[in-house]
Amino acid sequence: MNQTVDALKALYVALGGTAADVANITLIPDVVNAIAAFVQSGGTAELPSVTTTDNGKVLTVVSGKWAAADLPE
Repeated sequence: MNQTVDALKALYVALGGTAADVANITLIPDVVNAIAAFVQSGGTAELPSVTTTDNGKVLTVVSGKWAAADLPE
């Protein structure tokens, strides 16, 4: 069973999570729930969340991540 738990922990990290967040989890359902929570929280999102207040903005890279920004003048 530890092999499956370890594989799921590796998946969590591959999705962008931090290994320390799942280091003490020993049950398969608990790691699966941690992965689900991470995905639902937007942890795997490539693009930033936007709302109508971002209308007219463009995407730019800031510190290696996508971010909404005002159009350059």
